[in-house]
Order: sequence, then C-alpha cells, then structure tokens
Amino acid sequence: MLLLSFVLWAVAAAQFIVPTPPTKDDFYVAPKNLSDYRNGDIIASRPAPAMIRSIYFPMNVKNAWQLSVRSENSHGDPTQVVTTILEPYDADPKKLLSYQPAQDSSSNNCSPSYSMLFNAPMDTIVVQAEMVLMETALAKGWFLVVPDYEGIQGAFTAGKQSGQATLDSLRAALNSEDISGIDPKAKAAFWGYSGGTIASGWAAALQPDYAPELKPNLIGCALGGWVTNITLTAEATDGTIFGGLIPNAINGLLNEYPTLSHLVDTEIQKSKQERFLAANEKCLVTSIIQYMFVKFFSGKNPWATRGWGFFELDIVQEVVRNNSAAISEDGPIPEIPVFVFHGTEDEIVPFSGAQRGYDNYCDWGIDSLEFAVSNTTGHILEVVEGSGAALVWLEKMFNGGKPVDGCKRTVRTTNIEYPGADVQYRQLVRTLFSSIAGGDVGETTRNITESTMVSKIMTSAFSSLIEHIGPVALKRENGAEMPELRGLNDVMRLWEREGEDPIAELARR
Repeated sequence: MLLLSFVLWAVAAAQFIVPTPPTKDDFYVAPKNLSDYRNGDIIASRPAPAMIRSIYFPMNVKNAWQLSVRSENSHGDPTQVVTTILEPYDADPKKLLSYQPAQDSSSNNCSPSYSMLFNAPMDTIVVQAEMVLMETALAKGWFLVVPDYEGIQGAFTAGKQSGQATLDSLRAALNSEDISGIDPKAKAAFWGYSGGTIASGWAAALQPDYAPELKPNLIGCALGGWVTNITLTAEATDGTIFGGLIPNAINGLLNEYPTLSHLVDTEIQKSKQERFLAANEKCLVTSIIQYMFVKFFSGKNPWATRGWGFFELDIVQEVVRNNSAAISEDGPIPEIPVFVFHGTEDEIVPFSGAQRGYDNYCDWGIDSLEFAVSNTTGHILEVVEGSGAALVWLEKMFNGGKPVDGCKRTVRTTNIEYPGADVQYRQLVRTLFSSIAGGDVGETTRNITESTMVSKIMTSAFSSLIEHIGPVALKRENGAEMPELRGLNDVMRLWEREGEDPIAELARR
C-alpha cells in the first residue's frame, strides 16, 4: 500500500513538471568560449530538471545529473554535447556503463537527455523503451552515462561525430567524481542497439587514437543490430513500414555536412522537398508514421529523381564511405573486446553488414570479437531476445572475466539460448515491475543472480516454439500486404495521391 501511494504521489507531482525542450533550453546552448575547453571537459552541470522515467512511469534512481561537455564534430570543429549520468541505489563507483540509445532522429528535441525525462512527449518512446534495458544495468549497481551523441546539431548517422561524442561523454563522467562520485579509475563499457551501435561501435574503434588514456578503463563494447553501412539500411527500408528512417538519416548527414545541402534542391522532386526536410524536426515514431511505405529511391516515381543513382554521386559515396564501419584495414579498429548480437532475418539493418564487419575485423587481426548469431529474429525481436546475452557478456567483463581470444562466431535458434541469458530476463522483468511500483532501482532486484528451473524451462520452451514457427521478421517484399497493414497502406496511398496528411487531419478533428 505504501509503494502504491508513493507511485500515485510521484506521478501526480510530476505532472506539474513539464521539461523544457532542448531547443528552448539554454543548457543546450554552447558557450562563446567553447574552443577554450578541451575535449571531454565539463562545461556545466545540473541535476536532471525532471524525474527520470521508463516508458511512462517515473523511475526511482538515487540521483540523475546532466553535464554539458565539450567535444568535436566530424570536421574537427568544437561542439557541445549533453550527457546524462544515472546513479542507482547502492551504486558501485568502480563500474560505469556508457549506454547509447537509438535516437534515430536528427531533431535535438528527441535526444536521450530529454526523452528520458518524465512528461517529455511520447514521440520519444523509442528511447524510453530502452530505459528498460538501462534499468537492468542500474539494478546491477552500475552507474550509467547516456550521451546525446548526435550533438546539438543532430548529426544522426554521422559515425565519427557520434563516436567522439561518446568518448568525450565517458571522459566527462570519469572526471565527475565531485559531482557523481564515480571513481576516475572505474571500469567502463559501451553498449548500444541499432542506431545506438553507430555511436558505440565508432567509439570503440576511434578510442585508440582519439582517447588513448581511456584504454585502462575500458573492458568492452556490446553491439546489437550492428549498423555498419547506412546504404544497406536504406535499401532494406525504402518503401516499407520503416521508410521514415531514410529522411531522418539523410537530414542528420545534412546537419553534419553542409556541403550536401544542395542535394535536396538538385536531387529531390520539387513537390517533395519541403516534406523531406520536415523530417529534421521529427522523432522516429512520427517519421515512421508519416513516411510509411514512401519510396524515396525505388519504384516508378521515387522522391529522388535519380532513384538509387543518388548513392552513385561522388559526394554521396564519399560521405557514406566516411561513415561506414569496418570498411577499410586502414580505418579505425577496436582494441577492446567486442560482442555483437544480430538476427539473420533483420529487415532494417541487414545481417550481411554485421557479417562483413565481423569478417573484416577478424581478417585484420582484432584481438577479441564474439559474434552471437540468431537464426530466427528480425530487428525488433532481437533487441528483446539478444539483450540478455549482451548483459551476460557485460557482467562477465565487469567481473573480470576473460573475453574470447581472437574471433568466435556461434549460431543459435535464438540468442535467448545464450548461456545465462535467462537470469538476465528474470532480473529485467522483476526490475521493471519493482520500478513501476516505486522500488529503489539498484537494490530491490540485486540478488537475482542465478538460473531457476522455471527460467530454464521457459527458455527451452520459447526456443522450441521459435524453431517450430521459423524466422520472425516483417519481410520487405510482403510487409505492406499483411492483413493488419493493408488498410494503413491504403491510407498512405491516399495521402500520397491527394496531398492530405491524415495525422494532421485527425488532430484537427
């Protein structure tokens, strides 16, 4: 009864605190003397301006801070990033996880530091959903640092910018002892899924040259649904449910590479340009809804006048190449252990990109790379079915375990079968429900450390079910014809033909 009263009070009280969006918040404005700071320096700090939340419910962490940090963009120019530090109850100051969520938007109002605040708009729900994974890490007593790795310019899919921002965020967190209590010698790791792998993977690869002093701290990097090449994702999602990723990604590159700005005028149909650029103000969910099934490059009348020839332009090829991971032996290669989990049926981030990255890194002599392949999952399911494996691996590394020597590739029906993953799901579920009830994140589920007969049976049963029904994914070629989506597809075609925006029309009504 006491817990219920706390939750009701917290939710009611938080309703009156509406966080200011980054575009209207001076904390997100870089100081005029930005160039006087070094990369990773803390420019300013403050307690989080509102309660932290997980999806909708407030999350009871011990402390949360926001730091303004100096970094630099892809061109070496000084820039600013905001990063969030979360402290669980009974935290271990010697363990720090840098978690990079999939913002997947070029709008600063969709940044993680804002999305995780209670009462931020629900179109930021993708980052909010990943708070469930972050909660589980907090439940282990790990501090979390969560950077706005796209920077205040919203450089979605810019690999170098994202990786450098992540490293500078980690530098700041390790130098925040007077604020957070984090030990400067704390062990640290990176973790990201989908769009979050752009920042996490590039951070791991850039670290030897960009932040060599972090090497003694770093114990590994976990990547799920590994994005190595943005063209592959464009090919996979064009004309599908997830087509909104395309304008979000291109707008992000336009923000980072102003030399590309003329391409909208020269390469996008005049009648589509305004709507294409409007994606720069949208979070992922809104873009998915408003650009669903749009054919930007394919079909008889694509938005890009050259169709797929857009990617053959020299300037586009150069930018794509500069933001592709594991593409050249002369490029950056991680020196820390790396763990990758990916589904072969991934309909958003094709499996071939992760396989190429694995093959290349192994051929080039990476010290430690473990690749956990799921034979049945698409992109959405793998974040659920593979994250348990990532947590097992991260926990092992934090506890002084030994990574694989060289390269190791394993194939399972589902990564739920990864040894020890069932324990992680027990802790995840218990932590989620405890958090909803107002429990202290970091203490209430710390003792869940072993498998039970029930968890083993459920894992085996689920794996057998998946093996029986086969691969689970929204296939590109027939996704739009699923009965559940046929009506929505009709609406989108009507919108395209009549120029009516159904979202705006519903809002007017």
